[in-house]
Amino acid sequence: TLRTLAGESRTDLDIELFLLDLMKTSNVPTLAVAVVQDDRVVFDRVLGVVDPKTRKPADSQTVLRAASLSKPVFSYLVMKLADEGLLDLDQPLADFIDPSFAAYPEYASLKNDSRHQALTAAILLTHSAGFPNWRRPRWTGPLEIQFNPGEDFSYSGEGYYLLQFLIEKKTGRNLAALAKEKVFEPLGMGRSSFLWEARFDGDFAVDLDAGLGHLIRRSRTKANAAASLLTNASDYAKFMIAALSGRGLKPETASAWRKPRLRVRGKALHSRERPSTTLNDDIQLSWTPGWGWFRSPAGEALFHVGMEEGCENYVVLFPDKKTGIVIQSVSSLSVRVSPSIVKQLIGDVYSPFSWMRY
Repeated sequence: TLRTLAGESRTDLDIELFLLDLMKTSNVPTLAVAVVQDDRVVFDRVLGVVDPKTRKPADSQTVLRAASLSKPVFSYLVMKLADEGLLDLDQPLADFIDPSFAAYPEYASLKNDSRHQALTAAILLTHSAGFPNWRRPRWTGPLEIQFNPGEDFSYSGEGYYLLQFLIEKKTGRNLAALAKEKVFEPLGMGRSSFLWEARFDGDFAVDLDAGLGHLIRRSRTKANAAASLLTNASDYAKFMIAALSGRGLKPETASAWRKPRLRVRGKALHSRERPSTTLNDDIQLSWTPGWGWFRSPAGEALFHVGMEEGCENYVVLFPDKKTGIVIQSVSSLSVRVSPSIVKQLIGDVYSPFSWMRY
């Protein structure tokens, strides 16, 4: 039986009825939810359809876009590589590969900005590199550092992608292969990949009527540490158990992965301005090398949001309670189902959804 953070019981039937009603009122065609407690999965459901046209039911084999829930998984891979001695979280990355990343066309715009020499894996993973979320035009435009690295928070997929670029150059292997060997296979995540795979055909839940063709094509051809993970709640639950227990990492590395390094004082997750605010001082909103972090009456919490056109995803972990929940949905941008789900299932009324602009 699932229990809330306050110790109240929730039956599977009550939860499923709540989720089905929420899907109907929110017009959500596909919803996957998993809850872990005490190192085991206590609730796991995939509801709805794979394809709104064929009405094929979704099931345990159905995969969904994780969007930015990719980031914690990638950061776990980085921690494993740190344990293997490939990199140190605090080493400057300017000379991590030869020639330096600033010598490559993708990052040539940084060559004359000496601040690029201060970038480290920890800075990139805590979104404090000073990069925008994504450059314009995507992939080919100039990338600029907008403030001194390490001094402020500015949510950035570019930072994660740069670290991916460096690791791929250093190892001579691509992200999809590294993640499969070091994350997915050891954790038993058999329906997860950073690249599209033919085995997902017919079991990929996405609303193709929502103009998502470009996203699907991109996921087929280019792995992206910040956004391209394809997975399902069952697989992500195995990752959550590893995150809560530190499985696969040295104890000191697991601790460093979950330890806050940067206070977050911006008014919103994607705010381009960076005015200092006291809005989240009460929860000490911060970022670790891979997770958002906050204090709550239920103890410290790790979280991440994953939203892009056509999907909404959320994960939050409460290590002191040995509890975690992941939500994946196919939905329109105007729909936000995560706040009510985490409240109903585990009694989480603490996640900073207003800061995430829910």
